[in-house]
Amino acid sequence: MEFNAIKKIYFIGIGGIGMSALARYFTLHGAEVHGYDRTETDLTRALAAEGMHVHYTDDVNLIPEGVDLVVWTPAVP
Repeated sequence: MEFNAIKKIYFIGIGGIGMSALARYFTLHGAEVHGYDRTETDLTRALAAEGMHVHYTDDVNLIPEGVDLVVWTPAVP
């Protein structure tokens, strides 16, 4: 899969330093970014302020339809 073909992406653990960097990369390149993290932090608030859709409820139904890629971190059990 080509990175530029990814238009909608979902991150599980978006508030981590590595995941947030990837989320910012994809946002910068025009992708619609959504993600989950267990805890609201300054970093997750910054991501939301930058236009990313961040939620804090562990619910698979909150993953939007039509995502091209789901990325998860092993830091989330």
